[in-house]
Formats: sequence, C-alpha cells, structure tokens
Amino acid sequence: MIRLTDAEMQSFVRNGYIKFRPDYPPELHEAIRRKTDQMLEKWGNPRNNLLPRIPEIQHVFDHPRVHGALSSILGDDYYLHLHRHVHSNMPGSKGQGMHKDSLNNSRFAVDDNRRHHHTRWAMAFYYPQDTPVEMGPTAAMPQSQYLNTRERFEDAPELPLSGEAGTVTIVHYDVLHRAMPNKTDKVRHMVKFLFTRMSEPSEPSWTGGDRWEPSDDPQERIWHHVWEWHGGPNGRRPQPSKSVAELSADLGGESETASVNAAYELALSGEEGVQTLIEALSDESGARRRDAGYGLSSAGEAAAEPLTEAARSEDAGVRARAIDALGDLGQNGRAGMEVMIDALGDESHQLRRHAVEALGTAAQDCPEAVEPIANALKDENDIVRRSAALSLARMGETAAPSVPALSEALSDPHYYVRGFSVQALRQIGTPEATEALVHYLEATRWDPAQG
Repeated sequence: MIRLTDAEMQSFVRNGYIKFRPDYPPELHEAIRRKTDQMLEKWGNPRNNLLPRIPEIQHVFDHPRVHGALSSILGDDYYLHLHRHVHSNMPGSKGQGMHKDSLNNSRFAVDDNRRHHHTRWAMAFYYPQDTPVEMGPTAAMPQSQYLNTRERFEDAPELPLSGEAGTVTIVHYDVLHRAMPNKTDKVRHMVKFLFTRMSEPSEPSWTGGDRWEPSDDPQERIWHHVWEWHGGPNGRRPQPSKSVAELSADLGGESETASVNAAYELALSGEEGVQTLIEALSDESGARRRDAGYGLSSAGEAAAEPLTEAARSEDAGVRARAIDALGDLGQNGRAGMEVMIDALGDESHQLRRHAVEALGTAAQDCPEAVEPIANALKDENDIVRRSAALSLARMGETAAPSVPALSEALSDPHYYVRGFSVQALRQIGTPEATEALVHYLEATRWDPAQG
C-alpha cells in the first residue's frame, strides 16, 4: 500500500482532490475501454451493476497507489459503496454546468442542502482511455468542497482533470465539478465510484507527521479543523479574531465564507460562543442555522451537552439539526445517544433518518445502541432502513446481536438495504454472520456472461 504523504494529504484537505496514474500496463485500460463500449452498445449503462459487467475495473481500485490514497483519506477500513456509474461524454457535447453530486447516495442534508465538512465520503473518477482537454474530461473547482454557494467561484478558473488512460482522481464528495465540452469525434468514458468511511479517525492514516502549514486564506480555519479531525498533528490552533458579538453578526451574513469562518471561530470562543451557535439552530435565516451546524460540529466535547439539550426541543427542525450535529461530532456526540435512540420513534421519518445516521458515527462501540438500530431495519421508510444497515456496518463486531435482523433484511425490496446489510454482516465477521452472508451470496450470485 502506498499511502499519501503529509504534503499530499494537506493538499487534499485544502483543494478537495488528488490525481495520479497507477502503473498498470496500457493493455488493462484498453481492455476496460473496449468492454465499456461493448457493454453500452449491448446492454446500456449498467449503473450499480458495473463491476459484474467489467470486473477488471476492480484491479484499478486494488492498486497500492489507489488503495493507499483511499485509506489515507477514509481510513483503512473504508467501504466501496454500492453506487457507481459510467459517464460517457459524447462527441460534440457542450458539457455540463458546475454542480455538486446529489445527496441521495451519501449522508443526507438536514436543511437547505447543507453538506458536511468531515471527510466521510469520497468519489473516484477513472478514465479507461487517453482524455486530453479537448475530449471533455471532468473539471473540478478546487477548494469548493466546504461551501454551499458559489460565491468564491463565480470567476475562478476550473481545473481540467485530464490525463492518460488509467488516470484516477479522488475527490471530496462535495467538490464542484462538471463534464467539459467534448470537441473531438470520440466518446469519452469516465467511471465514477463512491467510497465511505466506516470508522471515525483517531490518528493519521497517511505517511508522515508534519504539522499543519497555515495560510492567510479565508477558509484556513476550516482546513485546519479538518486536518485535526483526520488526526493530523495540531500545530498552533488559531484563536478567535473577533468578539462573540462581532462573530454573531457575521454568522449568516451576505458572505458565506465569512459566515462559516465565524461559526468556526465561535466554536473556539468558549461557552458563550457555543451557546450563540446553539441559539442559531432555531434562526429563521437558513444560512445562519446551516453554518451554525458547522461550528457546533467542530466544537468537540464542549458542544455535546448543549446539543443534547437542543435535541429535546419542541421544534422538530431544531431537534433534527441538533441530532445531525451530534452525529457529526463522532464519539464526542455519544452523550446524546439517549435522545438519538428516542428519536427513532419520532413520527417524522426525516428525524428518524438523521437519528439512525448519527448513531452510526457517535455510538459505534456502544452495545446499547444495537437493538434500536436493528429495529429500524423494519422502518416503513426505505431511507431509514438503509441508513440503519449502514450504521450497523460501521459498528462492526459490536453489532453482532443484530445478525438475525440483518439476515432478514437481505430480503428487503430496497437494493441499498440489502447491500448495506451484506457489508454489515461482513464487518461483524462472527461465524453466524459469515454463514448468513455466504448463504445469501450463493443464492444471488450473478454470472455476467449469461445476461
């Protein structure tokens, strides 16, 4: 395994991407390109069934450079998510507009398409053919992954992720990107895969141990926090540059960059700063309450008790935002485990969804959370059920008592519920879990050569 260096990891935290070309022979990529053409002509886009159609693609993601980069970013036990897609850019296309991928395959937004800064999701883009700029590669907008609006990027130059056959780019799930115009007479294929973190970071999973190199960029506080969250050596933590009153005035203001920065500074401003962020969760301004969540998620243990109290609010929106932030705190959020479990019985499926997601990050080693999450595998809402299965997968062997419920969930009508239940049984790894898993796989094995 070839892990990222300190410099590469710091670049990923700042810019939201890393690009390289694994040293496989050209014949592998040519075989994948040829099979992609044949597949699309005969069957169309297989979407999530891509790997059974072209299993050679797995070699790309098994390469020590690719595997090492994903391990560095998402931890050694990262999961190849069920979502994958072939994106074909046809000759003469005009390309796409800049966008962030929808949240339907990742952790769901609590309001206003609010994203999450902690790196629990990443995507990989792979080209099976030479892809120069004129052929319409994917373009990315570096440093866009931590902001919800395009305020800083309206006039910023895009970065073409062009490259020779075999080029792989790993990007933060929330980075702005698009397909560029294809000015050639050839089809450009790009294979996209999604990956998710399974365990919360506690130490660096890359090579090195250098301290964070600060900059004067307006997003510096975000980057420094994300580096620390990954387990990077801290260096000198930046202190608030303004009073709590001044930062409160910036929170939710016209500049999103200034607003998010204010949220992070309030998180460093003691009890008064945290309380200001808590109060903003019920604000009528969508931007103010959205950015308050980022600050609370960065405040660590100091935010756990106030968020737990907010999660008992009579306002369903405040409860959902508080539970979402508790989950984003990871293990620091386990103080709110009881209110998360209680929320699994809420009449709002959105609140149940956020609660079961939050338990998967905040209560990964808490046996008392297993039964409530397993019961959520029978929820009437399919998103709640699939989130429950993924949370049990993140709990690993702690979730062993859920094996009977997971075995039953292998017959769920929703593809993601079945798939995440397979992963949960694999992560649990007990003889009972392995027997249920193998029995299911034997019955569902698909031979791609037969149809």
